[in-house]
Amino acid sequence: MKVGFGVRAKILIPFLALTFISLGVISSLSLRSIYEISYLVRENSITMGEEVVRQSIAALEDLGRRLVQRRALNVASEIEIFMRYHPNPDMSKLKENPELKEIAVQSVGQTGYTMVYDKTGTVYFHEDPKMVGVNLRKIGGEPVYFSSIVERSFLGEASGYYDWEDAKGNVRQKYMHCIPVEGTELLVAAVTYIDEYSAPAGELESEIAATVLATTQNIDDQVKKAQLIFIAIFGGMLLIAVAVIFLLSRAITRPILALTKGAEVIAKGELDYSIKADTGDEIQQLAEQFNEMAKALKESYTGLERKVAERTKQERQRAEQLRAINEVGRKISSIVKLDELLPYVGNLLRETFHYYNVNIFLLDPSSGTLALKALCLSGQKGVIPVGVPLEVDEESIVGWVAQAGEPILANDVSEDPRYRSVEALRDTKSELAVPVRIGGKVLGVLDIESTEVDAFSEADLFTAQTLADQLAVAIDNARLYEETRQMAVMEERNRMAREIHDTLAQGFSGIILQLEAAEQALGEDTSATERHLNQARSLARKSLAEARRSVWNLRPQALEQLPLVEAIKQEVDKFSQSIGVNAKFRVSGARRDLPPELEAGLLRICQESLTNVRKHAKATEVEVNLTFNESVVELSVSDNGIGFKPRTSGGEKKRDTFGLISMRERVRGLGGTFEVQSRRGKGTLVRVVIPTSKEVS
Repeated sequence: MKVGFGVRAKILIPFLALTFISLGVISSLSLRSIYEISYLVRENSITMGEEVVRQSIAALEDLGRRLVQRRALNVASEIEIFMRYHPNPDMSKLKENPELKEIAVQSVGQTGYTMVYDKTGTVYFHEDPKMVGVNLRKIGGEPVYFSSIVERSFLGEASGYYDWEDAKGNVRQKYMHCIPVEGTELLVAAVTYIDEYSAPAGELESEIAATVLATTQNIDDQVKKAQLIFIAIFGGMLLIAVAVIFLLSRAITRPILALTKGAEVIAKGELDYSIKADTGDEIQQLAEQFNEMAKALKESYTGLERKVAERTKQERQRAEQLRAINEVGRKISSIVKLDELLPYVGNLLRETFHYYNVNIFLLDPSSGTLALKALCLSGQKGVIPVGVPLEVDEESIVGWVAQAGEPILANDVSEDPRYRSVEALRDTKSELAVPVRIGGKVLGVLDIESTEVDAFSEADLFTAQTLADQLAVAIDNARLYEETRQMAVMEERNRMAREIHDTLAQGFSGIILQLEAAEQALGEDTSATERHLNQARSLARKSLAEARRSVWNLRPQALEQLPLVEAIKQEVDKFSQSIGVNAKFRVSGARRDLPPELEAGLLRICQESLTNVRKHAKATEVEVNLTFNESVVELSVSDNGIGFKPRTSGGEKKRDTFGLISMRERVRGLGGTFEVQSRRGKGTLVRVVIPTSKEVS
């Protein structure tokens, strides 16, 4: 019997078959689209993150380049100002100028620096002292790009990148900007590792990577959910028309396509784009998450730019403050006179931070009154304007700080009743006063004024108080130095008086007695007279030796007024002028302060050597060299005179003169070596080498 199907079955079977086939095809296509879209979204998210990081790094590197260029321009401007106030300098001695060196060699970022060279490529100033005098064109193994930048700088401003090996052996990229100093043959180069400025982008890269990972994880979760939805729909759509299945699949794919398009747009960097998907389901949540991610990325990028700008400003201000503090610290160690130190500190603060006026008041220990000791006003050259009171009102800002020992920051002086208006300083709008104190004792007040309201911050207060504390140490040291110097002078006078009494006075008394005895023996006993005269002569020689020893142990007066280098130069100039001999003085190595006894010994040896040249050498040329090495200092005096035959260890025994003996003993007492080289007709060389890195016994 043939089994037939009814109309309903025939209609239902093709419809179900068509439904199965349609649903299977549509489901497979939809699932494939979802997988492709999820993959595309992941790839676009990663690409978008990499693009944002790349643009951030590019922006930071561009900011770094501008900072390097600005540092090179600032150093060139400072050198131009220096050269303008020091016209026609001796270029051969320019490298030894410490003030110009501080201007020329400055830090750039964390590891960068500035250097100065001329249009021949010769380095004048460099962070590494070994590079001074080196020709940049002739450095072996230099990268081609570095040499190209140096060559282009001879024609004008030049900049560029080159690879360089850092201290850890890693090859990193450096950026260098070169700019000529107007009116000179000098050029300034600022150089640093450029990746120092792009380092903050690493944090952004980590945040983006985390966001992308979360997004892709969410996409995977949504894909799994979509799979379950399609399975449920597949079972339910057995009874639903093809049209419903088609509309449903279309309703599902439309927001996904919107997500894909949004991901592509955002990946191109258009972070303002918003994905619209009003489906009310997980796809809408995914779209909203995409929108939130784009918004977060934009805020992060904007915040990063703002933070970089603020950090750059803060770092620049902090660098200026630290430079001023370090500058004062270095100056304090070399200046012991308050009339030199106080104006220097005031001018340094005013010029570094562009203040209107900087005053320094000191308390008189005897009267207890507060008096103005230094006024550094914009447009003034150390002259206190007429109308500025030298004494301070106890109820004023400065007077209150001196009494209370606490700082005052008045960012609007019109609202502070303690402010005292002065006609000569009528432009003052805000004032910062900090006590200059050591321990609990107030020595004075550092007063800073500005022509702007709200000109001072907590950073300015910290800087001013730090400088005031350093200034207090300097003032205390200066007073202690003056007291110590007076005590030393008094002790030396007493010592000389004792020595004269114990040696010279007794010797001269003996001479007088011997001469009186010889006078009485005249005409009676010739041998007795001769014996008394010989004894008187011997006592005179001993007294002369004692006088020489006492004078030799005194600290030279020149060193009380001048540094060692200037004192020796003064002696050489006086020697040259006195006898008309061509005398030269050269200094090499890094100059530094030496112990007082060592400086006195070197000056005495130089004086004695020049005296010997004047008396015996008959020279026409004399050269004095002072060399500062790492652990020793060397002094040599050479001439082209008639020379002599020095004492030898064997054979002819010739006694040294008093001068040579004194120099040899002095050098031995300082723990050094003394050497004399001379030949008949070939001149003489006196050379001493004295250690400086250890205590001399």
